[in-house]
Amino acid sequence: MQANTYELMLILDPNAYAKDPGGMANMVKELIEAHGGSVLANRLWNEQRLAYPIDGHRKGVYWLCYFNLAGPELAKIERQCVINDTIIRHLAIKIDPRLTETLVAMALGERPMKSLAAEMKEPIGADSDE
Repeated sequence: MQANTYELMLILDPNAYAKDPGGMANMVKELIEAHGGSVLANRLWNEQRLAYPIDGHRKGVYWLCYFNLAGPELAKIERQCVINDTIIRHLAIKIDPRLTETLVAMALGERPMKSLAAEMKEPIGADSDE
């Protein structure tokens, strides 16, 4: 079965993260690899106050992960996110294959090798009559 690329954004319990930051990073990686996925990027995105309290939490640790996984396995990962006490919220979306390289490079803090704008023959909004 063909693997798709997904972006997973997690909001983690800040108290659990403060106690073991490395353990949280490994937890996310192991969660994906346990279901046959391969992690492309896995990092802390931000720690900030939430717009509204979620289960009594006023702050959250935002964690960003890009990974390859067969489609049917995504439901299993999402189920694990729901039952995990350290994950306050999660959102997984499928990434367009044309954007994968750029998004992963940005998540890793690297400069993307190519961008979609560079591949275009004309800049956006340019008229050929002028």
